[in-house]
Amino acid sequence: MKPLPPPLSFAEGQRYIYGLLASAGGMFCGAAAGFMVALLMWGGWSPAQEHRIVTIFGWSLGGFIVAMIVVIIGLLAGGPVGRFKVAASKDGASIEADCK
Repeated sequence: MKPLPPPLSFAEGQRYIYGLLASAGGMFCGAAAGFMVALLMWGGWSPAQEHRIVTIFGWSLGGFIVAMIVVIIGLLAGGPVGRFKVAASKDGASIEADCK
């Protein structure tokens, strides 16, 4: 694979950094989820605590994944796209993305 050319403008550099942050966020989320599942499987919990631990870890993992998705979408929307334009009228609602 050949290397990417260096960014020619500030906006291209920003897009590159946002892309790296979004990729790293996804990899971190996957690694943390794997660690939590491994901790659940081999944590040595007593049978009396299993239900409570699974409930706590389940809600924590769900919230963590939702938060990471929001951050990744926010980075991608704030970086390469730049801004959103939302409009509502009698005909309906619309959302536009502008990269200028």
